[in-house]
Amino acid sequence: MSNKGDQLINQLALLCAEDEWIYYQSSCFYISSEAKNWTESREYCLNREADMIIINNRQKQDFVRKITDKRGFWIGVTDIDVEGTWKWVDGSTLTSGIWASGEPNGEIRENCAVTYLTYLPELIGWIDVACDDAYQWICEKSILPHIQS
Repeated sequence: MSNKGDQLINQLALLCAEDEWIYYQSSCFYISSEAKNWTESREYCLNREADMIIINNRQKQDFVRKITDKRGFWIGVTDIDVEGTWKWVDGSTLTSGIWASGEPNGEIRENCAVTYLTYLPELIGWIDVACDDAYQWICEKSILPHIQS
């Protein structure tokens, strides 16, 4: 990458760090330290011009696993509108996920998803849980619109 490109990435990383967010692939990520239900967690993100994280590739999942130390965190996917049809918070349909074995298990009240849980080692991947449960969450905010303005 060019020297100017390196400088830009460093500036973007600093922008994220100023607000205690983490820079990765043109986005800033916020890792909560408290636990809320899925709706409250999403509202927290939306109030900060962000949304819950969308994990649409293995590299991003590996990043999440690293920053969460394999603990359970809300992610921005739900099947609350149509049971069995998982959609990301941006409205796109989940085409392939990194679900744990046997997940999602189709329980009607489990309409939201969390990342890895270390206290259940057999569940290496996402699991569906009740949206009213309390977990920490991850917000994602793209910084690209800020560069263009």
